[in-house]
Amino acid sequence: MKVLVIPNYTNFGENKDINRDSFLLVFKSFLDNTKIGKEWEFVLPYPAESNHPGIINHIDYPNVSLRQMEKIDPFPPKMRVDYPYKYFDKLLAKEEFNLVWSHLPEWTHEFKITRIYNKTQPIIGYCHWWEIRDNGAREDNSFWRNVRGMLDMKVCGVNSQWVKELVLTRAGEVFQPHIVDKLRDIIQPWYLGCDDYVESKGYTPKTIVFNHRDNVYTGSEWFFQTMDALWKERQDFEVWTTLKDMGKPYTRYIGHADRDVYMNKLSQAHFGVGCFQTYSAWSMSTTDGLSRGVPYLLPNGMCYPEMVGSDYPLLYNSKDEFKDMVVKLLDGEIARPDVTHLAKALLWENSLKSWDIENNFVKNIRIMEKAEPLVKEKKDIAPSESAKEFINFEE
Repeated sequence: MKVLVIPNYTNFGENKDINRDSFLLVFKSFLDNTKIGKEWEFVLPYPAESNHPGIINHIDYPNVSLRQMEKIDPFPPKMRVDYPYKYFDKLLAKEEFNLVWSHLPEWTHEFKITRIYNKTQPIIGYCHWWEIRDNGAREDNSFWRNVRGMLDMKVCGVNSQWVKELVLTRAGEVFQPHIVDKLRDIIQPWYLGCDDYVESKGYTPKTIVFNHRDNVYTGSEWFFQTMDALWKERQDFEVWTTLKDMGKPYTRYIGHADRDVYMNKLSQAHFGVGCFQTYSAWSMSTTDGLSRGVPYLLPNGMCYPEMVGSDYPLLYNSKDEFKDMVVKLLDGEIARPDVTHLAKALLWENSLKSWDIENNFVKNIRIMEKAEPLVKEKKDIAPSESAKEFINFEE
């Protein structure tokens, strides 16, 4: 079986390493942990870029064929509407596929209406992101295109039940109820997993990990403002971060091109934090830490009760409570909890059960049929009686 993957790269371009892209990490985990991921053939396009290596050099799978697309805009909001139709037209003119797996709904509808082969070929999807106000999107955004693309799918996986309900709520503000009902049937929570659990060999006391992006929705600004204030009170802690240019007296950069080196350093932290306020569909940076035995202080909302359970001891309800719990963790007044059970529950082999591979992948495969020629043989066709009424027709 041959699958065309419509990718969703958001970590490429100048000074960025495409090999650390979250879509790519999810795709590789799927290949590693499923039977069809090892047996089916996958065609994976990647962007051509002149300002960075621009190639996926950490994929070594005999059943994955890398194909270079034309250059696309590396800025995510522009990338989502920069569909490279010429590339896909050429690809589809030469090759046939049994299934299309789209990770980018914004490209999906354009793909469907511009392809020139079998129109009945199924499309399934996984959506990693929506441009909505909850995650800081601009007022003019691609949410409509995203919804239209999901409507073209047999099924579309999403990170969590929480984000499914949020997307349905936002869709209900602009679309008719029957459209929202259709989306409700199409969208399914397909949980993301974490790496194999590796027990920590010990941790460095009073080290706090912030390994999220520097965006509005991640709460990075208020987190570092809180740490600035705490640093004025005490200078006995470090913040380990993947943000290279923070340059604060208490920060230490732990990012690394080699993921194994990064994960090893991450495993040595006292605890991590999540500071999301209005949006967090899932957090691979959090599950990275959990998979190395690092507990995280997390908001009591969004996807987190779904991820770690409502009885998890490090859930906070306000910024004030967050700071108070940070101090108590640093001082040992709150014990560092053992998160082994969470890490094991979040292993990909367990998370992938929610994907229902048999029904959502295997049963959606169709054998390609040859498309009818675009230009049919011309035939002399007599005008209909109704047509005769509108044209100057003589027998």
